[in-house]
Amino acid sequence: MPILIKEGESVTVDVSSTGTIKLLAEAQEQDKIPEEGSATASIKVSTLKTTQNKSLSVKVVENRGRYSGNTATWKFVFKIEKVK
Repeated sequence: MPILIKEGESVTVDVSSTGTIKLLAEAQEQDKIPEEGSATASIKVSTLKTTQNKSLSVKVVENRGRYSGNTATWKFVFKIEKVK
């Protein structure tokens, strides 16, 4: 089940040592016909020995109007750590 995390928030998830944490970052422009982009990554819980930062870059391309073809890129950084 997906968990929505907003900027600055943190969550604790219960995952088995053989499980996987799946990350999804989404960006959407705010106009009448919004374009959007997304990026995903997976992290195996077994590889988490220390705190790990995972960056995802999300590109949104304008596909209509006079700015068609212009792009914007957002960088999302997730900090993942084991809770003992």
